[in-house]
Amino acid sequence: MALAAASLVACSSPAPAPVVPAVWRGPVLAIDQTERGVQIVLPSSVLFDVGQASFNQKEAGPYLDRVAKLLTGKTDKRVAVEGHTDADGAPNLNEQLSLARARAVSAALASRGVPEARLQSAGFSFNRPLASNSTEDGKRLNRRVELIVLDEQIANLTQGEPANAFESAWGRLKGLIDQGLVKPAASAAP
Repeated sequence: MALAAASLVACSSPAPAPVVPAVWRGPVLAIDQTERGVQIVLPSSVLFDVGQASFNQKEAGPYLDRVAKLLTGKTDKRVAVEGHTDADGAPNLNEQLSLARARAVSAALASRGVPEARLQSAGFSFNRPLASNSTEDGKRLNRRVELIVLDEQIANLTQGEPANAFESAWGRLKGLIDQGLVKPAASAAP
């Protein structure tokens, strides 16, 4: 009888609460899988002003902290840090400037604990635009640094992370193009 009563009590106990995924409240990183590895496109707060190789440390800090945490906690792969410019100015100046931008981001990541030996800085001048250089918004998008976690898979970097902590970098760019805010790189000459 006592066993039957215990069974009834157990049946009437409320079911455990469902596990609710954590909601990410930090910076959302734009990432995509590429043939080379996982590409991380830093947001506009880490983009550069005309002719500058420095960025707003206060605005960029949370994004760089987040990237450094992923690079030190989720992977030991090498990272290509690639600087870019808009199409204004002399080619040799843009070459130097794009490399200086990559080095600035590499230095910021190294200061956050990412081993310098894993960071490979390179500058690509205005040779790989994301958007047309015919508008100021397009030029601003082209003044950037991209990170490629070489030979890495998105699943490794995002495992155990809240779903809303990442967005598709190319999806974001496509949205800007679809809204008419920027023109595709191939659609208009600078």
